[in-house]
Amino acid sequence: MCSSWAYTQNAWVDSLKKAALTQKEDTNKVWTLRNIADYYVYNDPDSCIMYARKALAIAEKLKYDSGMFWSIQSLHNGLHVTGNYTEQLNLAFKALPIAKRLNDLYSYGWSNGMMADSYINLGDYNSAKKYTSIVMKNIAEHFPDELYSGCAAIVPLYIGLHQYDSAILFARRGLQLLKAQPALYNSNGNDGKVAKGLVYLVLGEAFEVNNLYDSALYYYRESIALSLETDIEVGVVDAYNGIAHIFQEQRQQDSAIWYAKKVLADKFTRAYPAGRLKAADLLADVYEAQKTADSSLKYLRIAQNVKDSVYSREKTFAFQNALLKDQENQRAIEADTTALKNRYRLYFLITLFITFSIIAITTIRNRRIKQLQNIRNSIADDLHDDIGSTLSSISIMNELAKERSPEALQLLTSIGESTAAIQENMSDIVWTVNPRNDHFENLLQRMYLFATEITEAKNIQLTFNSDAALHNIKLTMKQRKNIYLFFKEAINNAAKHSGAKKIMVTVSRKESNIEMNITDDGKGFKTGESYNGNGMSSLKRRAEELNSVYNIASLTNQGTTIQLRFKPV
Repeated sequence: MCSSWAYTQNAWVDSLKKAALTQKEDTNKVWTLRNIADYYVYNDPDSCIMYARKALAIAEKLKYDSGMFWSIQSLHNGLHVTGNYTEQLNLAFKALPIAKRLNDLYSYGWSNGMMADSYINLGDYNSAKKYTSIVMKNIAEHFPDELYSGCAAIVPLYIGLHQYDSAILFARRGLQLLKAQPALYNSNGNDGKVAKGLVYLVLGEAFEVNNLYDSALYYYRESIALSLETDIEVGVVDAYNGIAHIFQEQRQQDSAIWYAKKVLADKFTRAYPAGRLKAADLLADVYEAQKTADSSLKYLRIAQNVKDSVYSREKTFAFQNALLKDQENQRAIEADTTALKNRYRLYFLITLFITFSIIAITTIRNRRIKQLQNIRNSIADDLHDDIGSTLSSISIMNELAKERSPEALQLLTSIGESTAAIQENMSDIVWTVNPRNDHFENLLQRMYLFATEITEAKNIQLTFNSDAALHNIKLTMKQRKNIYLFFKEAINNAAKHSGAKKIMVTVSRKESNIEMNITDDGKGFKTGESYNGNGMSSLKRRAEELNSVYNIASLTNQGTTIQLRFKPV
């Protein structure tokens, strides 16, 4: 699972280059070129790819299995850094039958490791998990001294699966196993520094996703020092991105911007699109939060350019994956009978038919979703432009009428209040209809802004906590409407009737459900007597429309807690 780390001495690699110029195209030259490629993998990946391709071409010409396999491994690492994940997967499939022919446990472990790494990069974590389990078993049984690197390499898989407890468990286990080898852990040599740099980096990532930011910052900084000493630029960039994200989460925006810009300014990042994309996305988000539109747009364009140049290949991933799997099956049954070959050809045609059917169905579905989104956009625009402008005109004319007709002041004030209420409700409807607000993160932001306005006006202290894992959950328009109106009613009741000094809102994930708790320290009430008052019937109606479970717990002079539990889409 762990990539091999080459020596960093310039004199050493220069001597290899000179030797390669004079060597015949034999097995020795294959290893010379492959060693040069390994030297460059994490500081100049383009050079790594160039030398690895040369080594592979000679090995294929010689039909030299060992040279082909390890040249593929070096090329695979270079493609990982440069973001060519589709070719990475293609090479991993190519390496599998070579490893079988070599009949070597080390090659067998590496071939499965390449498969796992390719699927992780392509976001297919379930497929990656299958190959990872093979690798971990192989290391545990035959190469126990390298188990620390296997534990470190499995951390990105669990982060991708959002199994953050498992990620931190394996990261810590990797450190324990490394410390159990004091000769390596305490070594001042290149191998010891590389090992510690790798383990510290994944510890930083694991602590980060678990929101243990102080520990994450410590290990990120330790890994940076070791990566700089061993000339592993990719480790430096990943750590800087991790630190930038932590400062963004802690709302230390200046520090977040400084580290992200440091990544983009690094020459190495031009050859490492994954690092460049993370930094650009972060800067776009930070500047958007600061309402600096020009800067946000600038970095959004950078991020989009990276996505277009690197990740567009994933659009054809489903078909390519099916084809590559079929090729793997064909290699495995080369020695079988003609009848078996014909059967697998039939399987391939069926797979191809199903794949095209899925693509067609998905295309039609996406078109329908887009049409629906266009309709929703049109409705939102019409409501905002036509009805919104009309209500604004009524409000203006009402103010003018107040000045000219003092005797009708009470009636006009009532009209003004009604108009303001309609404008607020219309704003909620427009927001609900707009498809850009389908993610839970958008709802949480609007809830927070509303609660802030109400509590500040009443001089009430507000605490608002939400689980970051909720942000990317999608909600239906009906769910967003009812959750938001339930929340507004509960906050209004607490602010207007409870006499509270503090209100605490918590939104979290509870297994497959989402739970929202709104607690105040106000005067409370007897729920049996007051259940139909103060908007309680409205809360009940919203909860029923959500198909949710809700509960109100209140004691006189001890405050009130309103709990809502529902299942997202």
